[in-house]
Amino acid sequence: MGVIAGLLLGFFCYLPAVMLWQHFFEVPRPRVYPHGSFTSFGSDPPPAGYWVSWAGPAVVVVACGLVMVPWRPARQFAVPLVGAFLPIAALVAWILMSMELFFTPD
Repeated sequence: MGVIAGLLLGFFCYLPAVMLWQHFFEVPRPRVYPHGSFTSFGSDPPPAGYWVSWAGPAVVVVACGLVMVPWRPARQFAVPLVGAFLPIAALVAWILMSMELFFTPD
């Protein structure tokens, strides 16, 4: 059950949580970087709040999972949930951040 819940949480709930975080904390939108700048942002990198807004919801899920570790019945659910959530959330973040930072419509 934990694996299924983690996959669903990472796929369907992570992006809305990031968007709410960015809205309520008024995170400034980063600019679009030119083609070929995947390795360097130059002198104008995205603000730190932008990176925190993507990491924050994942840190909250991991912290909740760590809180449940001492209790055995909850651990059997929480550890698989966190283990399934993190790779899916990282994939979602990677795809959407690259689209947001480097995608320029023609």
